[in-house]
This record gives sequence, C-alpha cells and structure tokens, in this order.
Amino acid sequence: MPRTRTERGVALPMVLLVMVVLIILVAAGFAGLGSERRVHANDEAALDAFTLAETGLELFLAKRDSFGFVASPPAVSESTRIVFGSGYADVVLKQMRTDGAAQRYGYVLRSHGVSTVKALTGTPQAERTVAEYAVWQSGSMNVLAGWTSVSGLHKNGASSMGSGADQCGQAPAVAGVAVPANPGYTQNGSGLAPQGSPPVKNVAPTPGETGDSVKIDWAGITNGSALTPDITIPPGSWPSFSNPSYWPTILVNGNWTLPSDGQGTLIVTGGLTISGNTTWNGVLLVGGNLTANGNNTVNGATVTGLNVKLGQTLSQGDVGNGTKSFNYNSCNVASAMGKWGQLVGYSNAWVDNWPTY
Repeated sequence: MPRTRTERGVALPMVLLVMVVLIILVAAGFAGLGSERRVHANDEAALDAFTLAETGLELFLAKRDSFGFVASPPAVSESTRIVFGSGYADVVLKQMRTDGAAQRYGYVLRSHGVSTVKALTGTPQAERTVAEYAVWQSGSMNVLAGWTSVSGLHKNGASSMGSGADQCGQAPAVAGVAVPANPGYTQNGSGLAPQGSPPVKNVAPTPGETGDSVKIDWAGITNGSALTPDITIPPGSWPSFSNPSYWPTILVNGNWTLPSDGQGTLIVTGGLTISGNTTWNGVLLVGGNLTANGNNTVNGATVTGLNVKLGQTLSQGDVGNGTKSFNYNSCNVASAMGKWGQLVGYSNAWVDNWPTY
C-alpha cells in the first residue's frame, strides 16, 4: 500500500511568517507616524518662533518707550528681552547711519524669537530671527504761523506782537498770525502789529473750517488717547525747569495762568493767561483763548481756540495792550516735539532668517 505525504507542520511556519510581516508593517507604521508627528511638531514650533520674533519686532517699533528707551534719537545700541506666554524675543536696535545736520538716523532692528513650549523628546527649542531697517523720524508740527488762533484775534494798538520769521534760521518764514477770515484779525491803530510771510493769513472762511485745517488731534489729546503727558495738572505740580535739557509735555485741565518761565509743550484745555514778562519756549496748545497781559514772549509756536474743533463756540481772542513777542522758532518746536519722535520701518526692508552669531 503506497505511503501518503502529510502537510502537518506547514501551518506553523506560515503563521509565523505572516506574524513577522504584520509586526514589521505595524512597526513601520508607528515609525512613520512618529516621524510625521516630529515633522509637524518642528513646523509648529518654527512657526511659533517666527511669530514671537515678528511680534517682538513690531512691539519695539510701536512701543519703544514702554521698554524704558526714551532717548531721542535712540542710542547707538539698545536691547531688551520681551517675554510672552509661549517664549520670548530678544530685540536689538543698532544704529547704522547718522546725519546730524538733517536729523536723520538709520537703524537695523533685529528680533530673535525662541519658543519655550515643550517639544518632543530630543527636539531642540525652535528659534527664528527677523530684522527690519528703520529710520528715526523726529516729532514734527505743521506750523501755520507764529500764533494761530482758530477763533480769530484782536490787538489793541500797533505795538509789536511777534514774527513768523524763524528765529532759529532753519526753516522758511511762516505767517505772523493765522486766523479765520471771519472774525479774522482786527487791530486798533495804524499798521500791522504782526510780522511774517504774510503778516496775517486767513486760513479758511470760518472758525470751524479753520479748525479742520489745523491738523492737531485735539479730541485725542484732551481725552488722553493721543499722547501721554509727562505732567498732568491737577494732580501734578508745575516743574522747576532747572535742567535746560528738560522739555516736558504738560497737560493742564481747565483754565490756567502761566506761573513762570518754562519750555516744552504746554497743553491747556481751557483758557490760558500770561502776565508780566513771562517767557515760554516751545509749543503752546490752548483750548480756549489766550489772554496776554504785559510784555510776554513765546518763542516756538502758539495755537489757541482749539476747542472749536470740539464743537464749541468761542469769542474772538483779545491780545490786549503792550508789546507781545509770539515768535516762530523751529528749533524750539523741534525740541518740544522731540519726545514724540518714532522709529518707522522702511517699506520692503524686512528680512527673515537674519543670521545671528
């Protein structure tokens, strides 16, 4: 009787082979998944680092003074670390070019972002560096005249009241006074008291239209959204001005009488009275009218009647008797407005992955 061949024992090797193949496939799947997770985590961390670097750069541009840097123009080098919830940005500002005569200063602003969010094991912290070229733009003011009165002006007598010729000799002459055509500038006595180019400038037909032509954000200044003054009265007190380099911005709420000589930018939301031989160097911004008693002097730029921009109706300003000197001085205006300068980034001058060493 012939012998039959048995296939017993073949199934076990086949099962083992299939199991090995499945194990290899599963292991490969897990390896691929882990690699994909790592790639995704790396991309996400890199994006976080880029966002941190970009945010740090933009914050420094917009709010440099909030980080303790108030020099105008900025120093040769300034640096700070800005901390966020998911990391930080090391921001460095370096001066690259200077033109003191033209008051222009060029800088490069670099921001190095580091993401501190926990990454996968063995993955280093993501870092990214961006940079932008920037220029320092000094604070400026569009000066229409030595004295601009949105409500008009009346002068008693023909004695001098100042000039629109630049006392500093750096800028073209402006008008002596700038007013609306109605009520305009009126005067008792022959000749014109103000001097300038022209002596009297009619800015617009009415006070309201003149107010629109005066490019000052008076609403923002009075409600506190446009600037942060160095001193607010009340509750603050009048400074001593013992430091000749001190050009503060002072905001006075309500009516005010100038107590002494001073310099800087004085903002009075009500009316302002100047008596005697008091002198102010810089910028005067007055919501109401200015009453000038005596032989007082302002060297810089004066703007009064600004509450017209808030919809108020003011009477024509009365300059009063005596010799006045409301003169245009571009250097004093620049000194008064200096703290309102800012860094401005150049268009198309932004760099990603700026090299750091």
